[in-house]
Amino acid sequence: MALHMLKWSQMVGRGWRNLSFLCFSEPSRARLQGTTDDPVSASVSFPFALRGGFVIAVHTHGRRRLHVTRSARTACAQCRQSAVKRDAQRRDERLLRVAFIISSSGDWIFRFALPVLVLQITGSAVSTALTYAIEFVPFVVIGLFSGVVADRADRRQLMIACDVVSAVIVAGIGVLCLIDPPVFLVMAAAFLLGCVRPFSFPAFQGFITERVAEERRASMNAWVQGADGTLGMLGPVAGVAVVTLLGPTAASFANAASFAVSALLIAATAAVAAGRRLRTSFAAACRSLGPDSAAALRMVVRERALLWATFLLTLANLTFPAAAANLVYIVAGPDGDVPASLAVVAAAQGLGVALGAAAAPLLLRRFSAGTLMGSAMAVKALALTLPAFQPGIGALTVCWFVVGTTTSTFIVPWRTYRQGAVDPQFLGRVVGLQRAIPFAAIPVSSLLGGWLVVEFGVTALFTAIAVIQFFVWLGTRFSPLGRSGSSRVEVAGPQVIPSPQPTSLPSRTGRN
Repeated sequence: MALHMLKWSQMVGRGWRNLSFLCFSEPSRARLQGTTDDPVSASVSFPFALRGGFVIAVHTHGRRRLHVTRSARTACAQCRQSAVKRDAQRRDERLLRVAFIISSSGDWIFRFALPVLVLQITGSAVSTALTYAIEFVPFVVIGLFSGVVADRADRRQLMIACDVVSAVIVAGIGVLCLIDPPVFLVMAAAFLLGCVRPFSFPAFQGFITERVAEERRASMNAWVQGADGTLGMLGPVAGVAVVTLLGPTAASFANAASFAVSALLIAATAAVAAGRRLRTSFAAACRSLGPDSAAALRMVVRERALLWATFLLTLANLTFPAAAANLVYIVAGPDGDVPASLAVVAAAQGLGVALGAAAAPLLLRRFSAGTLMGSAMAVKALALTLPAFQPGIGALTVCWFVVGTTTSTFIVPWRTYRQGAVDPQFLGRVVGLQRAIPFAAIPVSSLLGGWLVVEFGVTALFTAIAVIQFFVWLGTRFSPLGRSGSSRVEVAGPQVIPSPQPTSLPSRTGRN
């Protein structure tokens, strides 16, 4: 809806008087009729192609009267409804952004607290890597059907529930820190937290398609990635400071508070954003998980770009996560004394993520999504070779910075392409599936990375993951994923991926 300054002139005595009106309206080809009270001048037709709240009268030698047709009144009401909807979407978008920032801030602090706690208890690199890996085990199992739940349930309520349960679990970890617990209790709590988070991400991605306009999704994805990068730059400093000065207990309670605030912010979004609800019995809903997950798998297999992306993301999770899981051990050593350089390395990755996210929308205007993703994977492979030649803090800092940049320049075009290629009603289950399968490689890579570091050193670890990343680049460059983002693929996407409704559950009734 645009703001128009409309002018017309009226004869007053011997001269003409210029009149102006502010009109909130939208262009239309409709022809509006106007009349005057002067029978000599007669009625004339207005040539203005406008519809909205006001209609302009023509100049006459007599009195003037505005005549607003019924269609104009209807159009005005439609304009107001459209404006209200857009305002609600922008408000929800702002709330989602704030909730994401607060929740991610707590995650970054807690991300250092948990491995440091385990390293202080055990002094073992393998145990520390196992703690990192065990958080991703639920993604492999639960992630296969968490996307189905995200599509079937009220996404808004699901995200609120995930944040509340996560706050309780993380607060429980903080309580465990007070009583000097055995390490298996800490790992069990980390496992429970991992069981909750797989439901949150597909619900968040689906909620974006409901509450963010299509033309703003690339900007929203870039903002989310950039905010995560900025927090990744500042979070390690805060995380190391909190863990070093106050210990893992304070970090755990800080993360629990962030989840609680995030839940309150999401609860403040419009309730009209509710998605499909589970209206059948719980047993019937459980029976539908298998068919719905199989339907998501068929969608991924049918669209070659999605299939290749799933395979390549799985292979890529054998590379950098193997180093990230063992970063604390690589920098701090087996005694667990956390130096300030750990924050520098992690902050470099956050800075790279933020800069890459800021550049990704601009690069997408000049290059296709496939070209951008292929280039990112090539540069990432080169960056992973640096610590293999010089395994020091400087090389690690540069490597983490470049990896952060290339991650953003891959993720932003990839998520934007997927949001346009998959039916929004099925996006949650596709996202869940494409997280579950690649995440299956993270526990394996974490443990293998810990074994390589202990047995053969840092050079062997980075040499191995750089070689694997080289094959990831080859697959991205020469597969259908490397051709995604062209006009042909974007048009064919929604047609290639159909959206038949499963018969197990009724169709969505609360979609806005």
